[in-house]
Amino acid sequence: MQTEQTSSNFGGIHVSMLDRKLFAAFFTSIIGYFIVPVFFRDASNSYFIIGLAVSIVTVPVLFIVGVLSSIAIESFSSSKNIGLSYLKHLGCALVCAFIFSLTVFDLLVTALLISFAYATIFFIIDRLLIRFWEESKQQ
Repeated sequence: MQTEQTSSNFGGIHVSMLDRKLFAAFFTSIIGYFIVPVFFRDASNSYFIIGLAVSIVTVPVLFIVGVLSSIAIESFSSSKNIGLSYLKHLGCALVCAFIFSLTVFDLLVTALLISFAYATIFFIIDRLLIRFWEESKQQ
């Protein structure tokens, strides 16, 4: 029963939970690159530079901490409630933002907004991938 929850077949290709989370992190990093500069005041002058600067920090954290914590949340969660799962993902992202803000306290609000945006985008994409792969599995 555990293998049904953590893996599925997509067009004959075995897709594990790790693969799905990595796909979600990849798409989140691309979407986040374009959304996050909106949170900065000088976004009109240097939109892509801000996106790159934020991505230099957020993408490695997303792929390491985000993917691993999301796998842990999904693996060890006894509840299948989507709202509770989202709150767990958001809580983990906020903890990461607080840890980051210990180094640069002036960016606490910005780090909280960025972590909220990335966690929300990641969670939505992950849920869409679950639905997409379950529908393709039934066909």
